[in-house]
Amino acid sequence: MKFVFSIKKAEGYQDFILLESVFSEFVFGRPVMNWKDFTRRNVVDFCNQIGSRTFCLKDFIKAKIDAFQHFKPNNNHIEAKIRQQLQVLRDTGIISFLDNSGHYTLRGIDLLEPEKKELQSIDVSGEIPERREYLVETYVRNITWAKKAREIFGEYCLYRKCRNTFLKDDGTRYIEVHHIIPLCNGGEDGIWNMSVLCAHHHRMAHFSDAKTRITMENYLLKEVEQRL
Repeated sequence: MKFVFSIKKAEGYQDFILLESVFSEFVFGRPVMNWKDFTRRNVVDFCNQIGSRTFCLKDFIKAKIDAFQHFKPNNNHIEAKIRQQLQVLRDTGIISFLDNSGHYTLRGIDLLEPEKKELQSIDVSGEIPERREYLVETYVRNITWAKKAREIFGEYCLYRKCRNTFLKDDGTRYIEVHHIIPLCNGGEDGIWNMSVLCAHHHRMAHFSDAKTRITMENYLLKEVEQRL
């Protein structure tokens, strides 16, 4: 659908033709953003709020239902509409659904806003996905997914009972958080896909030969499953 409107300027009127999909605000006080774009915006916003690309459907609906009702106040089945629009995002590859868990994962977002803030001291924009992900895991410490992994799995490397660590100035042990299946390969921010590794084994998990990476991935997936 196309919209045509004119804006008065000093030299006269200028016509603008805009596609419906690019509307992002309001024109003449009426909402013109379509359902898909509105839902995507709210998914990105929610993931930034919780500090994770992987989110629970129930939590998303609870947090965002008022926004959806305000967007379309005449819709009497707003929760069903949210579910429908999440399916639309899923069909177009913007999010993926985790079967039987009630969770979705946002795709195509290299960095969440909290991650950007923690990475202000380094530039990862030019890095290949695998290298960028390693740097994010190494330097981002306070985002939700990283803190949760350290709280659940502790301060020692999970790979083959490794005890390689050291004490930091604050008295805690140094440990790095790792996505077992990398985000760039379809992994999740869910705790079932997180592990803690020493710096050595973390580098191995990302940069060793393919056989070693697969061996580590399978070992860590089983180890985490046993601990959850």
